[in-house]
Amino acid sequence: MRAMRAHAAEQLPADSTLLRNWKRWESGSSEPDSFYKSLIAKTFGTVTAAFFPPVTPHEADSELIAATGMETVEILARLRSSDVSNATLEALRITADRLCCEYPYMSSEQLRVEGRAWLRRITALMDRRLTLAQHQEVLTLAGWVALLVGCVEYDMGLRRIAEGTRKAALTLGEEAGNAAISGWAYEMRAWYALTQGDYRGVIAAAEAGEAVAAHDGAAVQLAAQRAKAWARLGDRRQVETALD
Repeated sequence: MRAMRAHAAEQLPADSTLLRNWKRWESGSSEPDSFYKSLIAKTFGTVTAAFFPPVTPHEADSELIAATGMETVEILARLRSSDVSNATLEALRITADRLCCEYPYMSSEQLRVEGRAWLRRITALMDRRLTLAQHQEVLTLAGWVALLVGCVEYDMGLRRIAEGTRKAALTLGEEAGNAAISGWAYEMRAWYALTQGDYRGVIAAAEAGEAVAAHDGAAVQLAAQRAKAWARLGDRRQVETALD
């Protein structure tokens, strides 16, 4: 409530009223008006369309199934059609970047709450009509935010939950064909293992990550994690090999 007041251009009602309205909005029983839609977007550092995209009616299933008489070019054109605007995707890109940049500064609990909320918004787009390129980008954005949430959860001591989030990020990276996300997901596994004293687990995770992301930024960190593990195991030759 305090953050909303800080971004409001006019006086807001009492906290109890705001909280009651927020719960109604969150449950879907009602929708905020244009003033509150804009205020909520400002509070989370994005644009209104990212939170409240314009509603576009879906085509009836019968039209998708009963394609009698439809020319091939019309069928294929559907693969290039979408009801998600470029502005919405751009807002999501900006937000994903902002969340990742705030990792060193924002409290873990706050960043986890906001990261999970944005994950829900990003993945909700999968229920809408997307082009193939948009589908891949939504998977990629969700993958990056999932990596962030997994890091935060591990910082908070939520090891089991963090590992589940990491695995989800790895799957998203694989489905999106994004080697960088996959590589960082393995780097996170190596980091988890290193802090738990599982040095063989570090080496296995690092090698798996390097196999899929040999030419991405994660490869450097993977090599460093592998070198740390070999150093803890007392194998100097392997340390040198990892850093070569």
